[in-house]
Amino acid sequence: MVLALLVATPLRAQTGSASDVMARAERAYRDLEFDVAASTLRRVLAPPLAAELDDSARARALAYLGAAEHYRGQSDSAIAVFRRLVELAPEAQPDTLVFPPEVTDLYHTVRRSMTVVAVRPRPDTVPARTPPPPPPPPPPPPPVAPVQARRPAQAEAGAPVSVTVTVAGLITNVRTGSIAATAAGFESSVQFRRVALAVRYAEGGHDLVEGSVALRFMPTSWFSLQAGPHARRYTTLSGPERLVTWRLGGRGDFALVGSSVRGHAMLWRALALAVNVPPGSGSGSATGGEVGVTLDLGPRPVWFALAYGIDQAQVKAASWRANVNTLTLTAGIRRR
Repeated sequence: MVLALLVATPLRAQTGSASDVMARAERAYRDLEFDVAASTLRRVLAPPLAAELDDSARARALAYLGAAEHYRGQSDSAIAVFRRLVELAPEAQPDTLVFPPEVTDLYHTVRRSMTVVAVRPRPDTVPARTPPPPPPPPPPPPPVAPVQARRPAQAEAGAPVSVTVTVAGLITNVRTGSIAATAAGFESSVQFRRVALAVRYAEGGHDLVEGSVALRFMPTSWFSLQAGPHARRYTTLSGPERLVTWRLGGRGDFALVGSSVRGHAMLWRALALAVNVPPGSGSGSATGGEVGVTLDLGPRPVWFALAYGIDQAQVKAASWRANVNTLTLTAGIRRR
């Protein structure tokens, strides 16, 4: 018995209380580590940590778990979690300051589908009943149990941080005032928590070559900022034209149909501009935008995207202007 207590004490300190584990789960969610957040939240909602949570804390954990499952692409699990949340606290709802509209909309859809069942047990005319007392604590484990239970706790503390890698092929159609060309290429990105690095390259007819590098920062799961160089070169009847811009922009992502069909909109502005016509760099301006839709094939890592973009650039001193329209089809795979 003494040996069990001595071993269980450091194990308890390593594992942490329910509030500590919940804080780690929320931190993982904010860092876009949805796999880690989901596994940690399921742990805090299971015995013995679940006995330390009151109804409000349990509802908060379920809201985070439903959102994490949604962003993991597990729509059925997200719906099941939100059903549990409605049954536990029909009047509660995910905080709109924490969760984006696609999560709160999914919750309200689930709630509407079971409003009658969820609200009937708790009408306003019936006084709230005192919850039953908690069950007595379990007896202390045998001496060998803490040694066997130490491994999961250590595995969680040293759990690998997920890195998301995306590789895709693309076909883009580029139209300017002087050419219309089709190019093929690739794009790839590596994401670690809130930061991602993306690379894109394509080439095709009319000596069209296009490439970009972008560093992205995602303060939330539905909005990102990005910055980096973009270059495009093609040949017209009057000779080659080359445009290099250093872009700063923002992109918003939103759900269209569940978690499988998503849309996005992006706007950017050039911080610097270089063209191969006089007077050259720093004498013009460029802006642009893009809208698109992405189809994610559920548990499979395959996705397809279609995007339409418009770029406008001008050099006032040289009376040079370029309006570029692009239509891009992308197919890729995503691995965590």
